[in-house]
Amino acid sequence: MILSEFKVIAKEIENGITKNRRIIEEAMNQENSKGNMINLNKIIKIVKRYEDTETDMTPENKKVAVCFAGKPEITITYILDSIMHNNNVTFCISDNQIFNDMLIKLVVESIKNARFSNEWVNYNSNYNEVYLRDNLKYIDKIVYVGDYFEYQRLKSFLRTDVEYNNYGYIKIFINRAQNSSEYNDIVTYARRENIVLETYDDIDDFILESKDEDYSVIFGNKDEINRIKRELRSGELLINAFPYNSYEFKVSR
Repeated sequence: MILSEFKVIAKEIENGITKNRRIIEEAMNQENSKGNMINLNKIIKIVKRYEDTETDMTPENKKVAVCFAGKPEITITYILDSIMHNNNVTFCISDNQIFNDMLIKLVVESIKNARFSNEWVNYNSNYNEVYLRDNLKYIDKIVYVGDYFEYQRLKSFLRTDVEYNNYGYIKIFINRAQNSSEYNDIVTYARRENIVLETYDDIDDFILESKDEDYSVIFGNKDEINRIKRELRSGELLINAFPYNSYEFKVSR
C-alpha cells in the first residue's frame, strides 16, 4: 500500500465517524452508564493525525495480538498503525466492549467503502487470553497495555514473551507535601482522563517498581533526579512536569 491509499482509508474512517454519530453516541451512553467514560474527540484527533501523516510506511508484515481493557484510543491507533505497516492485529478486549464492537465494525465498513478488503483487523468479542494461548503459533508479537500486575499474570499464563505498555497507568515519584499544587492538578487530570496513578514518595520503592515501565514521571530534587536517571534505565522519564497536552498512546516499534 502506498501513502495516498492509506490516506484514503483514514479519510473514509473519519467520514464513517461523522456519518454515524447517532450510533456512536448510543454506544457511548451505554458505556457511560457502566462508568466507562469515552472521549470521542480524542479518537477523531488520532484519525486526523494519521490522515495527515507523511511517515514512512515500511511494511512489517507481522501478526500482532493486543490485550487490553478497551480504551478506544488504543483500538483506533493499533488499527491505523497496522494498516500503515501492513500488520495484522488481533484484539483481546476485556472492557468497553459495546463501544469497541461498534468502532471496529465501523472501521471495517469504512475499509470496504474505500474499496479495500480488510487484511489488518482480526476481532471477535470472545477473544481472550485462552484464545491467545491456543493460537500462539500464529502470532509474532503479543502486547499487553495496562496494569503491571495484570501484565505479569498474562505473561505467566501464556508462558511466552509479552511486550508491556503502561498507557493509562502512570507511576509517579513525588513529594506530595512539597508539590501539593502540582499533585492536585495531576489527580484532577487523571480522574478526568481515566488514568490510574501509582504514587510513590519512597525513592527505593519507585525505582524497584518502575524497572519494567515504559513511561514514568518524577518530581524531585537534583540528587533524586540524577539517581533515578542513573538506576532506572528503561522507558521514558518525564522530569518535574506532567504530560497534560502530550499524553497519548503510542505503538512501540
